[in-house]
Amino acid sequence: MYTSTEDARSDLFLAGAVFLFGGIILRVLLNIIPLQRIPLVAPLLAIVLPLATTVLVPFLLIRYRREPWSMYGVAGFSPSAFGYGALLAVPVVLAGLIGAVLAGVSPASAVPLAGLAGSAGVELFSRIAQWLGFALLAVYGTVKARDAFRGEAQLLADGARQLGRILGLAVAAAVVLLLLSFAARGVLLGNLEIAGGIVLVPLGVATAFVLVLARIGGAGTTTRPTLVTPAVLLGLAGFHISFDAVAFVLAVYLGGVLALIGLLIGVLQEWRRSAWAAIGFMLVIAVLTNFAEGAVLR
Repeated sequence: MYTSTEDARSDLFLAGAVFLFGGIILRVLLNIIPLQRIPLVAPLLAIVLPLATTVLVPFLLIRYRREPWSMYGVAGFSPSAFGYGALLAVPVVLAGLIGAVLAGVSPASAVPLAGLAGSAGVELFSRIAQWLGFALLAVYGTVKARDAFRGEAQLLADGARQLGRILGLAVAAAVVLLLLSFAARGVLLGNLEIAGGIVLVPLGVATAFVLVLARIGGAGTTTRPTLVTPAVLLGLAGFHISFDAVAFVLAVYLGGVLALIGLLIGVLQEWRRSAWAAIGFMLVIAVLTNFAEGAVLR
């Protein structure tokens, strides 16, 4: 189904604006009307709010435009796409486990799923909602960008490789700056968990990205804006303006890694035309890694 350029852009910008500012507005409203003080409402809000700022607007726009769900690759469950996405997350999981081992703590502490039976159950479901929301928003952005922005067609692998190289260099620079910032404050000394997590997680994401590039070969074409859009959307999730130098560099680092994940999802969506690969990838990251735990994500 074809959507006009103007309609696609307006839909995409609206979804992006709600994602960028929706969380801020909701927090202000909750300060005015403290619904979270009502028993059982706080856990519900922790799960619903991440979905409200990520997938609610795309869902409503898809219904409003009467677009088929097959357009986004969610018409029916695809075990092969889901399984492939889940396997792609294995390098990221291993990075988290190795970081825990280097820190001398139990690897189970790096697996949020281990806390399902305890008080961390709400946090786990909130985390799942957040990461699945990221996955579906990135998928929506990828599909909408095909109509919203024009660009010269190029091989999918070539476009992904060019953008991945740029993001990889940006993340590497942020890693170095972050390690130097922590070291200058004496935080990093003797703390292998911090150093390991900062270095290994991006390597895990990069490894997953390289594995995808190795599989797609010369298959498929795309445009640069189509791949840039999901990277920008997810990159905004981690980036926050701060006057504290370390906090600012940490935001750049987190935004860069999330942007690389967004690019990975865009490549998967363009290649397999199924959202289930992105869902499988992000679900595994949500339940088996502590990446971005405690960070203020949109």
